[in-house]
Amino acid sequence: MEYTMKYSQYKQHYPDCKTVPGTYDKTRRTVKVIIPDGRMKPSGVRGETFKTIFLRVGNTPGKMFQQGFRAVSYANAVKQAKKQYAYVEDEERSFL
Repeated sequence: MEYTMKYSQYKQHYPDCKTVPGTYDKTRRTVKVIIPDGRMKPSGVRGETFKTIFLRVGNTPGKMFQQGFRAVSYANAVKQAKKQYAYVEDEERSFL
C-alpha cells in the first residue's frame, strides 16, 4: 500500500521501505511510501495498552521457567512465546 507521510516520519520509522519516485513535496515535506502488507500494526491493536503477561516456558519439559511477555492480550503473549520456546504452558497466568 502507498501512504503519504512526512519525510521525517519515513526516515525515522520506515527507512527499510521504498518510496514512489518523484513524490517528494518540498512545501509540505511529504513523500509517498510503499509499505508492504504486515509491516504496520493491525488497526485493532492501535490504542491498546501493553501488559506484561507471565507464562511458563522452556526448551525442555523438565526445565520450565516463568517469563514475562509484553503484549496487548494473552493470545498475543502465547504467540510470542511459541516463537522463542519449544514448550509453552498454555493456561492463563497473571497480568502486571
